[in-house]
Amino acid sequence: MMIKKLLGKLGNFIEKAENTDLSFWRGAFLLFILMFFRTFLENYANSANLYHMSGIIDTFFTYPLWFSIIFLSIIIVARILTKEKIEKVGKFVALCSFGIVIPPIVDLIVNKTHQIPYVFISGNYSELFKSFFTYFGGGLVGTGIKTEIVVALTGLGIYIFLKTKKIKKSVLGILILYVIVFMMSAIPTLIFDIQNKITHEYPTVNESNIVDFWYNKEPTDSVTSNRTFILEHNDYIQPNNYTPFELHILNQNSLTLSIVFLIINVILLFWCLFLYSSKKFFAVLKNFRYVRIIHGFILISLGIYLGSGILEKNPVASLFDLVSFVSLFLSFLFAWLFAVWENDEVDIKIDQISNQSRPLAQPEPVISRKEWTNLKYLFLFCSLSFAFLDGLYSFIFILLFIFIYHIYSTYPFRFKRFLGISSLLVALNMLILIWMGFFLVIGTENLSTFRIKDSFMILVIFLLVENGKNIKDIEGDRKEGIKTLPVILGEKKGKIVVGCLLFLGSLLVPFIFYLNLHTLLLAIFFGLIFFFLTVRKNYVEKYLFITYFLYALTFFVFINW
Repeated sequence: MMIKKLLGKLGNFIEKAENTDLSFWRGAFLLFILMFFRTFLENYANSANLYHMSGIIDTFFTYPLWFSIIFLSIIIVARILTKEKIEKVGKFVALCSFGIVIPPIVDLIVNKTHQIPYVFISGNYSELFKSFFTYFGGGLVGTGIKTEIVVALTGLGIYIFLKTKKIKKSVLGILILYVIVFMMSAIPTLIFDIQNKITHEYPTVNESNIVDFWYNKEPTDSVTSNRTFILEHNDYIQPNNYTPFELHILNQNSLTLSIVFLIINVILLFWCLFLYSSKKFFAVLKNFRYVRIIHGFILISLGIYLGSGILEKNPVASLFDLVSFVSLFLSFLFAWLFAVWENDEVDIKIDQISNQSRPLAQPEPVISRKEWTNLKYLFLFCSLSFAFLDGLYSFIFILLFIFIYHIYSTYPFRFKRFLGISSLLVALNMLILIWMGFFLVIGTENLSTFRIKDSFMILVIFLLVENGKNIKDIEGDRKEGIKTLPVILGEKKGKIVVGCLLFLGSLLVPFIFYLNLHTLLLAIFFGLIFFFLTVRKNYVEKYLFITYFLYALTFFVFINW
């Protein structure tokens, strides 16, 4: 009877929590504040940091991103097993997140003057296997964390049972969450093993060399570690009771973990969007403009290629290098999505004429304006986070990229209305993408390392070929008073002029990168294709991009043959 009464009270609490007025961003802010407070309290109970505050990256990225993976996993597991609306589950989880401040408080009370380490689980695979079946056995996990995990598992089990009245589903939810928590706690071992396979630095995986790798050692042959980080490192000598070593605020291992955790969070957020509404999820994916994303990836790759050519070195020499490049591509991807979402908000009338399939241009939009705004700023947050972790130059370049597209698309500027200026802004952003790849690899603070002459010539090429994108929007641009060559000259003459500009842009490529008879003939060949694809009666933009990609690939093969 008492248990039934208790379950009834818990059910009432859950119902109130699920129906509270808590927006997405207010819930996210609440979670971040609690995660920050938890990290701060750990400094008093954690012996692993030797009485020092956790570093900037660990405090504001690694630890919060780890916790957000757990929270998102709980939300997804609960949503799948209970079929409850994901927004309700999210509100309940957010309001119950106060429990994450419990572990350091419990450990300070239970252990009193004896601190314990707050570290991820380490060891070889057999030790991890044993630890899994002994509930984090091995002595590295304190009473507070074990209590926290029990509370989380029990809470999820009760929630699922109250929603479904099925014990099997509750047990399944508890087991899934335990596996997720354990795997995320053991991730340094997995990271170490991948790094070891790349560098062949340690013959075997064991606890001692994992700890040495994680706390004392940077990857020995990292290409991208020479770049300028936003924060410099801080060195100090530990107390006499400990082995002296250099502790970095921005060590490569913390950055590696942060980027990996951020990628996992992005995947889980998209999964949450799918569970929220599969219709909205596919509408978002459809609006990515994949051809232009591929174009951006090619430009970043070109910058990486040019930079590695100067270094005469393999651009990926460690796991840190690999995640740094992935982070660079993702920072562009989400900056591009933010720009697209901003542009679509302003171009609704144009899209209703020229691009009627776009979400906001439809008579009954699949995605509401509030949801659209939430997605837009989530893209912005992801882009800036990835760029921040990639260093000062990447962060500045992505800010410039976002700012240029902002003044290009939105009022009061909306420079896309003016002939010449609009093309120049887009061309600048294409050049910035090349710079992003180049300076991540080259690791220099000297901007002139990328020659001004080369920057100018590349800018001229993009200034010429960028006009091709305006042909498909002639009617919408004319109605909105946007001045483009096809609008000013008319469709027929405008196509001819744009086709000539594309031919000229193609012809300039070998004069910048590599000039011989073969590359010159290749430029003429593809330039003619660009011209005829542009002036044809039924203009199809994707054919132009496909030809562009083939040209880039063929030119690359020619100069490396």
